[in-house]
Amino acid sequence: MPTIIRRNERSWAIELITEINKIVNKNDLMIKRAGGESTISTGRGNTMFPDVVLYGNGEQSIILQGWELKMPDVPIEDETFIKDAQRKAIALNLNSCLIWNFTYAVLYIRNDDDTFRKVKQWDETNYIHTRNDVETYRSDWEKLLEKIIIEINLYFVSGEFRKSSLDEVISNTTITSLVQRNKTLIADELKSSASRNAVLTAYINNWWSEVKTEYVNDETDKYNAYAKTVILNWSNRIVFAHIIKHRQNGAMLIDNINYNTTPVEANEIFEKITAKCDFYNVFNAINYNEVLPELSWMDFIEFSLFLKSNGIEHLEQSALQNILEGSVNTTKRQINGQYTTPSELARILVRLTMRDYSDDFLDCCCGTGTIPKAAIQIKKDLFTAKEAVESVWACDKYQYPLQVANISMTDADTINLANRIFQHNALTLNAGETIQVINPQTGDLMELTIPLFGAVASNLPFVPFEIIPDDDKTIVSQIPLFETLDQRSDLYCYIATKISDVIKPNGLLGIITSNSWLGTKTGSKFVETLRQKYNILQVHISGKGRWFKNADVVTTIIILQKKGNNEDITRFFLWKKSLYDLTMNTENEDKLINSALLGKELDNTVTTMASYSQQQIAELLKLKVSYNSLFHKVDWLIETKNKAVPINKVYTVFRGSRRGWDSLFYPAPGEHRIEPNYIKKVLKNARNVTTLITDADSDAFCCDKSIEELNELNHFGSLEWINKFKSQRNGVGKPLPEVLKRANMYWYELKDSEIAEVFTMMNPDKRLFFAKFNTPSFVNQRLIGLKHKAEYDDLELNHALLNSIYTMFYIEASGFGRGLGVLDINKDSIANSYMLNPKLVSSEDRLKILHAFGKLKSREIRKTDEELCSSDRIEFERTVFKSFGIEDCYEKICQSLLSMQQTRATAKETF
Repeated sequence: MPTIIRRNERSWAIELITEINKIVNKNDLMIKRAGGESTISTGRGNTMFPDVVLYGNGEQSIILQGWELKMPDVPIEDETFIKDAQRKAIALNLNSCLIWNFTYAVLYIRNDDDTFRKVKQWDETNYIHTRNDVETYRSDWEKLLEKIIIEINLYFVSGEFRKSSLDEVISNTTITSLVQRNKTLIADELKSSASRNAVLTAYINNWWSEVKTEYVNDETDKYNAYAKTVILNWSNRIVFAHIIKHRQNGAMLIDNINYNTTPVEANEIFEKITAKCDFYNVFNAINYNEVLPELSWMDFIEFSLFLKSNGIEHLEQSALQNILEGSVNTTKRQINGQYTTPSELARILVRLTMRDYSDDFLDCCCGTGTIPKAAIQIKKDLFTAKEAVESVWACDKYQYPLQVANISMTDADTINLANRIFQHNALTLNAGETIQVINPQTGDLMELTIPLFGAVASNLPFVPFEIIPDDDKTIVSQIPLFETLDQRSDLYCYIATKISDVIKPNGLLGIITSNSWLGTKTGSKFVETLRQKYNILQVHISGKGRWFKNADVVTTIIILQKKGNNEDITRFFLWKKSLYDLTMNTENEDKLINSALLGKELDNTVTTMASYSQQQIAELLKLKVSYNSLFHKVDWLIETKNKAVPINKVYTVFRGSRRGWDSLFYPAPGEHRIEPNYIKKVLKNARNVTTLITDADSDAFCCDKSIEELNELNHFGSLEWINKFKSQRNGVGKPLPEVLKRANMYWYELKDSEIAEVFTMMNPDKRLFFAKFNTPSFVNQRLIGLKHKAEYDDLELNHALLNSIYTMFYIEASGFGRGLGVLDINKDSIANSYMLNPKLVSSEDRLKILHAFGKLKSREIRKTDEELCSSDRIEFERTVFKSFGIEDCYEKICQSLLSMQQTRATAKETF
C-alpha cells in the first residue's frame, strides 16, 4: 500500500522548500531554487513528481535533483520510500536523488543500468523519532539541511550529478511515464464502464474496427489501445495549453485546473480555451476521456500543476519547439505501426515535389504532421508566415493524429494563424468541398473551400489489402480505375490513384510507399494504373540503409506529374548517402535535390541516376526483370537480349515438395527401421552446400503404399514409422492425419516424382549459384529444382552458363529485397529469368567455357563480390562473354549486379 501524505506532512514539505530557498539565496551555489509545493496533493501517494525539486536557475527550467520526504515514522530503509525517489529521478532524466525523514537523509546516484547506489547518509539528527520531534528540534534539522545543500552542490560543481532541462523532461520522459503508469488502470476503468453502458461498448468496438490497423505492432486489446489514446489526448492538450498560454491569454485558463477539478470540468475549460484560441484539433476532447480512475486523473492534474509551477514561460522558442517535437515523437512511439515519416525524409520529399512554392500544398494522409510541417518551414523561407500557413493543407482519416499534427505544424510566429488541417478520408477527397476551421484571433468559424493543389506529398499508409478497413474497401471498389488495379492491392495504390482528382494539370504528387510494387505482378498493375493518370517522373530508393528506423519495411519515393505535358522519361535515383549523412551535410542534400530537378547525375557519391524512355522500360520488363533492377543502369540488357533464352526453355523449373512436419518426412539415420525402397535422398537446404557439384545430404520418407499394402508386403518398419505419428497433434491440437491430408495422397505420403538435376535457393543472400547433383535428387520446399528439357541435352554446358554472371544478375533482378535484406524470389521468377543460350555456343567455344568452368567447380563457392574479384571467375566470364560477342557488356553487368546486391544488403540496417 502506498504511504499516504497527511496534511501536516505536506505542510512540512512546504516548510522544507522555504528553508532551502533561504539557504540558496544567501549563498552562491549551482542550486538556485527549490520548488514542488504545488504538485504535492493531500491524501495521495505514488505521485509522479518529487516532493521537492532543486533547480539550477530561478526560472525553474533547469532541473537538478528530486527529494522524497517522509515523517520519522517511516523508516529510511522503507523500500517503497526508496523506490519512489528513484523512479521519479528516472522520470526526470536525473542521475541522483535524496530521501529525507528528518531522522536521516540518504543520497543516491544512478548507474548506467538504472540501478542506484548509496553515495552518502547523514545521521546528525538521528534522535528525531516522532512527528512532534520535528517541531521540537527544528533548528537542528535546519542546520543539517544547510550542510546537505552545500555538500550536494559540490557534486553538481564536479559534474558527477547531471542536470536535465524542462523541455527534455516534458517531451522525452513524462508522457511516456504517464502512459506506463496509467494505461492498464484506464483500460480496466473503460471495461468496467462498458459492462454497464452498451453505448460505450458499441463506440469502442466501432472505433477499434476503424483503427486497429494503426496498432498492428503495438496493441492487440481495444481497451488498452483506447486507454493510450485517452492518455495522449489529455497530455497533449495540457502541454500545448501551457506552451501557448503566455502568447494566447485565453489559454491561461489551464492554470485553473487543480486537485478539485473533475475531468468533466477540465473538458469544459478546454472548450473555453478553444473558443478563444482555436486549435480545435488539439484541444478537442475525445469521447469518454472522462472515464478515468481517480489515481489516473490525479496524475494529469499533477502534470498540469508541475508545468504551471515551472518556468515554461521563460523557455526560448527553440526549447518550446523541442517540447512540441518531442511530445509529437513520444506520441508516435506510443502508437507504433504508423511508420511516422522522419523529419529529414519529409523535407526531402517536399523539396522533390514542390515546383511552384507559392502554390497550394496538401498532405492527404498527414498522420502526425511531419510533412506539412516541413512544407510550412520551406515556404516560410520564401514568403510570410501567414502566406506559408494558408497555402499548406493537411488531412487525415482519423481524428487522433490531427491533434498531434496541429501541434507539430504550429510555431511561435504562426500561433495566431489557423492551420488548414481537417479530418477527411483521402479516398473521398474532392476539390470544391467546404471545410471549417476556427479563426484563432476571433474564435469564429471559417469556411474554406478545398482548392486544386499544385503539389501533394504524403507518406501513404502501409496497409495490406487483407486488413484494409471494410469502409475503405467499399470506397475503393467504386474508384473508376479500380478494375485496372490488382484486386488485392495495398491501400496506398488506391489512394495514389484517387488523389489525382485534387491535383492541378501538370501538378505533382510525391508519395512514400513500400517497395512491394517493385517486384510483383500487383506492382506492375499499380504502375500501369498510375500511368493512366500521371507521368512517372522519378523513383527514389535508398542504397544506404532503411529510411524508417522503427520498421523493417523498405520504402520508395515516387514523384508523379498529373497528365498534361507529355514526359517520356522516368529517372530512377539510388541514394548513396543515408538520411543521417544528408542531414549532417546540407550540401549533399542540395546535390540530391538538384540532381532530381535537373535530371542529371551531378555527384555519383550522393546519388546515381538511371534514365529510361517508356519504350525502353516496356522492353526491359518483357525481359522479365523487376522494376527494382531499373535503378542499376540495366539498359545493356536490350543489347544482349538476342543472346539469351528464358531458363524455362532449357529447364523444367519447380519448387521442392511442400509437405510440412519435417520429423515425419525427413527421418534421421539410425532412428527408424523404414525399408530402403521408401528412402530417397533429399537436400533440405543449401546452407551447407559449398561447391557447384554436390550430393543430397538427408533422407526422405517417400511411401505411396496404403496401410493395407504395407501389411501385405510385411513392410513393418514403414508401418511402425507411420504409426509413430498417427496419434500426434500439431501446435493447435489437430491430429496429424487431418493436418497432412491432401487430395489423392495418403496423409503420410511425400511425392518424389520431381527429381532435380540442378537447384538454387529460394531466398539467397550473398552467394548466388546453381549447384548440380552428382546423382539427381529430391529437394524440399526451401529450394528451387531444375531438370533439363530434351532439346537442351548438353548438361555440362547448361550448368556452366547458368552460373555465369549473366544469370547471377537475373537472380537479383527478378526479385527484390525485403526489410531484413533477404532476396525475395520464387519458382516463377527463376523460370522466367534468362540465361545465355547454349544453342549459340560453337563446339570450340564450348570446350573453352567448360575448361574455365572446371576451375570454379573445383573450389568453394564464394560471396558474389569475392567471386567477381577472383581471377578464375574473371577468366571464366571473359571466355563466356567473348563466345557470345558481348565482351563490352561485362563490366556493366558486374556493376549492375554488385549495385543491386549492395543496395539489398543495406536494407538490413538504418543509418
